[in-house]
Amino acid sequence: MATATLVSSDIEIGRGIVGTLARASIPVTVYLWAFVPQLQEWQLIVGTPLVDSKGPLAAYGEVNKALRNAGIFDEVALRRIVLRSPNDRVLKSLERESHAVPHEVFRVVNAPIAGNFVEDAYLYTGSIHIVRLREANPATYSVIYAPYGGRGVAPFLKIEGEESLRGFLRDRLHVETEWSTTALRNLDERGTAAIPNVELKGGELKRLGLA
Repeated sequence: MATATLVSSDIEIGRGIVGTLARASIPVTVYLWAFVPQLQEWQLIVGTPLVDSKGPLAAYGEVNKALRNAGIFDEVALRRIVLRSPNDRVLKSLERESHAVPHEVFRVVNAPIAGNFVEDAYLYTGSIHIVRLREANPATYSVIYAPYGGRGVAPFLKIEGEESLRGFLRDRLHVETEWSTTALRNLDERGTAAIPNVELKGGELKRLGLA
């Protein structure tokens, strides 16, 4: 493991950042926390086709705008968010690993990613992201799956009422009660929540109304 410990709050922030990018229609193919020994810090590396299609400067501009609009810009320094082309050889390999492993996990990398040597990585799988749209009774929630690698507006599901949301998580996503309870508590306190380790394919996303 790396010398510096990756804290759980950073792991949660990483999920929130990619959920925010999905809602802003910014495509992401893979994302991970990577420990860069030269800097002695963890960086959030995000593979997005925008780096290739619009160039790095424009890609950073769109990410910056999305994070500011979502009010999470100050949760992690922008210098720690690194955008890379999904065509990076190591990123492509880690993307394949993320699809093969059904849960978030630490990985020993010991390879360069776009010029920086990466020692260890925390590799994400898919997540469900929930935002409370309004606090009326019943509350309305927006549910989205990330990472979203497509073009245009990311598909989302609108659910009215906490009980309907609880039923969706339990009966259709089969989320464990502990994660469901934690998500509902976070929604009540912060208005947003993420449920990790959810790997959905095309057919499942369509069945759930998330594609």
